[in-house]
Amino acid sequence: MRALVLLDVDGVLNPRLAAGRLHVSPERAALVRELAELGRLVWATTYPSVLAHDLGEGIGLAERADAIAFPAELDADPDRPAPTPKLHWVRRWLGRQHYDRAVWIDDRLGADAAEWARAEASVHLVSPDPREGLLPSHVAEARAFLAGERA
Repeated sequence: MRALVLLDVDGVLNPRLAAGRLHVSPERAALVRELAELGRLVWATTYPSVLAHDLGEGIGLAERADAIAFPAELDADPDRPAPTPKLHWVRRWLGRQHYDRAVWIDDRLGADAAEWARAEASVHLVSPDPREGLLPSHVAEARAFLAGERA
């Protein structure tokens, strides 16, 4: 099965910036490595891709993760404003990929994203509380969906 795991950084991994690099706790790093084992990890963050790639190296990811390129002035769909700023760009990126199932983990997923995911049965949304960030229960939820245990 071709599985994708789209992962936001801010509000999900809650990194700190030090010496020009992003750093996450060892516990968060372990959760990201678990996610990377579930499918192809894709950074879905507005951080510059170089920071995301450096984060992946610092976490110890076996492979370099792809990154979705968001415009500098990230806004909703330019033709139809919506509360999930990345939705238009994620939909567009996924439309060019070959995959069976995808999980998008982001702390800013609105009703528009939920409606889209319901219609797009191959996509599941996980929205951590930004005050807590990514938890083992979120990884378990992603694992269950990608394994076909949850619709």
